[in-house]
Amino acid sequence: MHNDLFNLPAGPPELCFDKNEFVKTTFSVDEFLHKNRNTGLEALRDDLGIYLKVLRSAMIELINQDYADFVNLSSNLNGLNQSIDGIQIPLGQLKEEIIVVKMTLADTMNELQNALTEKKILRNYLKSVQSVGKVRNLIGNLENLLENQISLTNLNPTLLERAAFCYVQLVYDLQFCDKLIESKFGSSKVEQLHRKLLNWLEAHFLQCLNTTNPDQIERCLHIYATLSEYEAVEAIYRQKVVSKHLQSIITEKSLQNSPRGLSRIYEQILAFARSDLEQLMSLTRTNRAKGFDFFLNSFWCETEQRLETHMSSIFAPGNPDLFYRKYNDTVDFLDRLEKLVGDSNEVTKFRMHGQYKQFQLRWNLPVYFQIRFQEIGGKLESVCSNSVTKSLVKPQNGFRLFPFITGFQCIQSCWSEGIYIKQIFIRFYKLTLQIISRLSVWVDECIEIKDIDPEMNRIEFYVSIHSDIDRMTNLLVEQAKTIIQLAPAEVTEHATTLQQNFLDSSKLLNERRDKIANRIVQEIAGRSVSNIKQVNDIPRLYRKTNRDIPSKPCGYVDQMLDPSRQFKQQYSGDVDDETCRQICRNLFSTLNVQYYSSVVDVLTSVQKTEESLRRLKNLREKSTLNTSANDRQGLSDDDKIRLQLQVDIIYWATEIEKIGVAISDVDKLDELKALVEESTKIRIAK
Repeated sequence: MHNDLFNLPAGPPELCFDKNEFVKTTFSVDEFLHKNRNTGLEALRDDLGIYLKVLRSAMIELINQDYADFVNLSSNLNGLNQSIDGIQIPLGQLKEEIIVVKMTLADTMNELQNALTEKKILRNYLKSVQSVGKVRNLIGNLENLLENQISLTNLNPTLLERAAFCYVQLVYDLQFCDKLIESKFGSSKVEQLHRKLLNWLEAHFLQCLNTTNPDQIERCLHIYATLSEYEAVEAIYRQKVVSKHLQSIITEKSLQNSPRGLSRIYEQILAFARSDLEQLMSLTRTNRAKGFDFFLNSFWCETEQRLETHMSSIFAPGNPDLFYRKYNDTVDFLDRLEKLVGDSNEVTKFRMHGQYKQFQLRWNLPVYFQIRFQEIGGKLESVCSNSVTKSLVKPQNGFRLFPFITGFQCIQSCWSEGIYIKQIFIRFYKLTLQIISRLSVWVDECIEIKDIDPEMNRIEFYVSIHSDIDRMTNLLVEQAKTIIQLAPAEVTEHATTLQQNFLDSSKLLNERRDKIANRIVQEIAGRSVSNIKQVNDIPRLYRKTNRDIPSKPCGYVDQMLDPSRQFKQQYSGDVDDETCRQICRNLFSTLNVQYYSSVVDVLTSVQKTEESLRRLKNLREKSTLNTSANDRQGLSDDDKIRLQLQVDIIYWATEIEKIGVAISDVDKLDELKALVEESTKIRIAK
């Protein structure tokens, strides 16, 4: 944006440029000429001259307006220089005096700051000297208190408490001692006394544990708390008590020799925790001895380390059955430990502990699942990879085909005791979906397969697939509920989503039912469609044969109906009623479309033949007597052909209704009946 510096006078409107261009801070002659490049230089010069005259006139008017002010200003300024010279010298003197005062104040402030610093140093030194005296007295008192302890077996807790308070005061005063003064009597003495005090306290703590007196234990812990030696007493308990007790329990030898294996070892560990550790935990849970965590820092750290170093074989996933038992025993062990801890906050702290996470990672669950995946998935894959032979038909548990039997067994195996591990729920859930998907792929392969065992009945095979899909989808609904019940707590929050995904996967399998039904229709239709060609033989049956008027359907109609009747009779119990009706509807619709086409061809041929004969008679110009004789002969051969077609089609429609399919549901059946009725001269009673 550009800011105008002046309000320029307006010029004539016919100027070729904008007057405000001249007062912009970014004004450029080149840019000005570029903007007005369409205007000739002479015209631009003339316009600039005109505007220059406007500016001169405006300047003269401005001077005339303010002329009185200009004259008054010059008169008012007379004698101003003399006044300024009169005050210049006093101001200079004042400035020098101020500079002197500032320098004096700065020097005084520096002297004062140095004095305060020296005073602080002296005060700290005095305090250090006083602290040295206190430290020497406290060291002497501490030595006396510790020397009054007769032996490790006869410790006085009161003296230990006094010694602890004395040491705390000693450490406090020692921090105020000057390092030079401190070095005169040395800090090593304090360290020696500290170690000696901790040794006495360690002996006293172990004695208190042996007496199992909670008051004495609490008193001893208070002494440790006074010294802020929380980690020290936790380390003592870990090394002197926990480690000593577990060294004979957690070993490979005890694992191999114990008839109950790992579960027995865990029971012994829990028994120790309940008998020895629980008393300490009850003290630390209350305000009586806050700040200690013997469970995590002593018991659990030692237990986990020994399990890793002295029984590393339990983590080997090579034998999945053995691994499952050991892992389940471990999960049960951890659950019982959490119950021993009790408080939810402490349980969370336990689970977030570094060694707890490390212990969980030691169990190679992905390798275990991979072994199970190969066992379960490989079993199904080997079955689905086999060629389609009669050996696949093995009725069992409501299924008919071995792939479905194996597939459902594999799904059950995923969630069965001895295989399923809750911590890898998602992996087993995905494996279940993969099993369902593999069955769907196998069904697709069976639908597209051309080479099949000659001993197998294709229709029976497809019906078996259809029946097994129905049973599988019904069982999967119940299996979904079981899976949700077995899911871990953090997964059950999304139970609805998991169940819906599972059911969506089973629907993919269920969608194959329609494809199988279509294949059944194709197979039955293939056995029936060849008989439709016999419709073309009807004209030969009646032309110049002097046959009686047709009253019974031809045999080809029953031949077309026989495969459908056999399917209805043989497999109605294997396929639900609605599916059976749907198959029959599709089947008869497929057949009837071709039947309709064949009947149209026959009727068209008959009509053409009839017209040809009529034209031939007209050419021969037969007598009226002969014509009357022909009329008395009754139905012609062509009428008998049409009547036979009507009888066949009425029988065809009646038998379709007997099978359970409405005429209106069959494509072109109504049109077929109407076609033969219109073409027949004589109507027969239905």
